Amino acid sequence: MRILFIAIITLVCLNTYGQTINGIVTDKQTGQAISGALITSSESTVISDLRGNFSIAIKEINDTIGVSMEGYIPYQISNLIANSAISIALDKIPIALKEVKVSAKRDRLTDSLNNREMFAKSFNSSAPKFKDIVRVSQGLGVVPIAGVTIVPSELVKAITYKHSREYKFKKTLINDEHYKYIDNRFNKSMVMAITKLQADSLSDFMEKYRPTINAIKKMTDYDIRVYIKKSLIEFKGNI
Repeated sequence: MRILFIAIITLVCLNTYGQTINGIVTDKQTGQAISGALITSSESTVISDLRGNFSIAIKEINDTIGVSMEGYIPYQISNLIANSAISIALDKIPIALKEVKVSAKRDRLTDSLNNREMFAKSFNSSAPKFKDIVRVSQGLGVVPIAGVTIVPSELVKAITYKHSREYKFKKTLINDEHYKYIDNRFNKSMVMAITKLQADSLSDFMEKYRPTINAIKKMTDYDIRVYIKKSLIEFKGNI
């Protein structure tokens, strides 16, 4: 049983190290990076980061990558070369123009809720609990401990969960949500209005003093403005 258990874990771990494709997703018309695009292969599912970049596992041969994003025409690419880099430019879906009022500011809360609803299964994924691995039984279980059944498949899932596609995808979704939360509250227009910085100076300031997710969640809007003003004094002192 010990040898079988080790063999199962080895196979699962080896499965996490396959061929990969690195790439970037952009808007075909503007050339701007597309964040949050869903990229799928037969081996994995990932989403593009804030710069449109992604890395996804594929089969060595005959694999196809599908790319989808709200407002864009779905895209597929085949005949992939393992460990290569690709660029994917998406076409926007043609929209019939109607007289509508467009909000210049996206509703962050609505976006977050929609995202969690769309990927509910991934957000809710977790490692098996103790009660899933060890169960009370009347006789001997698969592992011979009187009165207890240990479920090997659940034990393997618990040990290897942090190497699984589900865990990595969930982590990517949460990180993307955090990035958008910070961008919404520590945004360029507000920083520019307070600091009067422009161009490279503005970009350098925002990169250097970008708050962490834990820090900004504790801040009120007033706290953020005070933080920007204090950071500006330090920033100008280092120029």
